Amino acid sequence: MLPTNVLIVDDNVGFRRHVRSLLSSEAGIQVIGEAGDGEQAVFEAARLHPNLVLMDVRMPRMNGLEAARRLIGASSGTQVIILSQYDIDEYKQAAAESGARDYVVKKSMMQKLVPAIQAAVSDTPLRG
Repeated sequence: MLPTNVLIVDDNVGFRRHVRSLLSSEAGIQVIGEAGDGEQAVFEAARLHPNLVLMDVRMPRMNGLEAARRLIGASSGTQVIILSQYDIDEYKQAAAESGARDYVVKKSMMQKLVPAIQAAVSDTPLRG
């Protein structure tokens, strides 16, 4: 089975490093790049062709929801999971409307991120 190639997108460099470290021990998941804002995410996704993008909601230049819409609209087959510090229903709804596969709150990411990634790339239906 081919690895899941992941692009991490967050304006906080320390957080990106944390996510990279968390995923480094997961078999079948390979971080292939990082971006610090939505515009850079769209560029890097076109260049790197990840299976999955982990995207923050609030970033400079282009927010994560708009970047998710663009990536998903490009019909590249790339899945998007929104990572956010905000546990807000409006953001969750906006993420779903953008086409994002899932929404993971950063404080629960240790328990929920890897299962969300596995579900996204295996096309397992979300539990809602």
